[in-house]
Amino acid sequence: MRRYPYRNVVTPAVALAVLERDAGCVAVRLGASPADCRGRLTLDHVKDQPRMGKRAPSDERHLVSICAAHHLENGWATSHRPELREYLRTVGNPHDAHVDPCPECPVRVTA
Repeated sequence: MRRYPYRNVVTPAVALAVLERDAGCVAVRLGASPADCRGRLTLDHVKDQPRMGKRAPSDERHLVSICAAHHLENGWATSHRPELREYLRTVGNPHDAHVDPCPECPVRVTA
């Protein structure tokens, strides 16, 4: 029995947003074999900087979806922390990024 409940829980809305953003096991996107994926999708907290003792925040910028095998069974997630951090930096927050629909077009439309 846990004496002190987590104060930093993943809300259902955040969990759904991460699962929709990642659309499956992130390990496969980062080069792991899809044949090694098994088990349910889990959420993994990824810290900005490696440090002991403190869990990453439970928000979209620090969570990735990853199958149980890559997360818990074979240690892939632990040994690929730099790649997971880079993935989170590249996906960022969709509200912060602007995507130009036609970067090669000579005329730019600005808002």
